[in-house]
Amino acid sequence: MEPGLNPAVGRAAKHFPPVGSRVTLRPVSVSLNIWRLLGMILASALLWMHYVRVKDRRQPEPRRRLLIAFLLGIVAWGFSALGYMVLEALGAPGLKFNERPWTAVFCFGVVGPLEEGAKVLMAYGFVFRWREFDEPIDGFVYASAISLGFASVENFCNIPELAWQEQLAHTAALPLTHMLFGAIWGFGIGHARFCVPRASRRILWQVGCIALGMFAHGLYDFLLLAYQATFVTSGFALALWLFVIWRARALANLPGAPTATPARADAINSPPPDTR
Repeated sequence: MEPGLNPAVGRAAKHFPPVGSRVTLRPVSVSLNIWRLLGMILASALLWMHYVRVKDRRQPEPRRRLLIAFLLGIVAWGFSALGYMVLEALGAPGLKFNERPWTAVFCFGVVGPLEEGAKVLMAYGFVFRWREFDEPIDGFVYASAISLGFASVENFCNIPELAWQEQLAHTAALPLTHMLFGAIWGFGIGHARFCVPRASRRILWQVGCIALGMFAHGLYDFLLLAYQATFVTSGFALALWLFVIWRARALANLPGAPTATPARADAINSPPPDTR
């Protein structure tokens, strides 16, 4: 049977059931499995969120805002799952592991745009309207928090059938990859909103970085699903991580970086704040 339009088709899709199928756990250990999964998933999310917050050492974001962004990531997962179900109801074919051209179409045309698009929707709809969104690195911080929420619920819903060693590895790696994809558009939007003076260039920066994040997500999944290229995808993730480290350090070490008045969040081409 062909896999369906799976909302978690990204990382270890061969382990994931199609949408609508049931995951069967042994009744004796159901509660233990659930609590163990919750513990691992939350511990992983807290670890990566702490890592992100350390990068924002100049003016750390309020914990309550990060928690809300994390919860919005869970909502984003719900929107993406709904999108997969709508496509399935409309008769769109699911992922076909033995057909690389269709796998490419599915990864680049469905998975990347749908999952990253759901995160971006939460960011523009809520997070980028907050007063605390007031400096370039905040785009990365809040995009990461949303991505961690997305990855956490995806992990919880789709890894019960894995061996515990695989569960542990998956709960550590999946949030990182989602965070890295979000970092692409998070950094770009933060830069555009606070550092780019011309309206047309602000729009290009934001749209371009969102598209790049979607493409990177699709590329990662395509390499993993079509070629089982785990070493290549690991190198790809490492390269993105090095970019995050470099960019975060550059923003954190800007000499005399001011605290900015937030730009209008209700317009994609809102001008950067006057920081003089």
